[in-house]
Amino acid sequence: LKRGAAAVLALSLATSCVTIVVFLSLPEQLVSLFLDPADPARDAILATGAALLAVAALFQLVDGAQVIALGLLRGMQDARIPMVIAVIAYWAIGIPASYLLGFVLDLGGVGIWSGLVVGLGLAGVLMQHRFWCRAVPEAGRKFSR
Repeated sequence: LKRGAAAVLALSLATSCVTIVVFLSLPEQLVSLFLDPADPARDAILATGAALLAVAALFQLVDGAQVIALGLLRGMQDARIPMVIAVIAYWAIGIPASYLLGFVLDLGGVGIWSGLVVGLGLAGVLMQHRFWCRAVPEAGRKFSR
């Protein structure tokens, strides 16, 4: 169980790292694919797009962590507490953080997405903790009998 979970996490991390490198090293090229070269707002759009891609890069990492943890917990037939964790992390933390960063601190779209990353990251950390500190030891006790 531990080896399989570690392998899945490593694969998710590797995939996220590839995406992160692409998003952070080629933001203008990626955003330019969707822009008219003659658009007078091109520079402003590229700057905003590059900032959003930086947040999307971090989003890739935390989303991978929480999706893997959620799948591992479901495989252990542990779905109720992860659902509660998700509701609290997304709705009680992520949405208010998005509002605070996006509107109160006036960071706009970057702030809104950053708040969602905060909620998703919290869900990932809590679900990973639940899997590694509770589910794995319980599985070890079940199979050692």
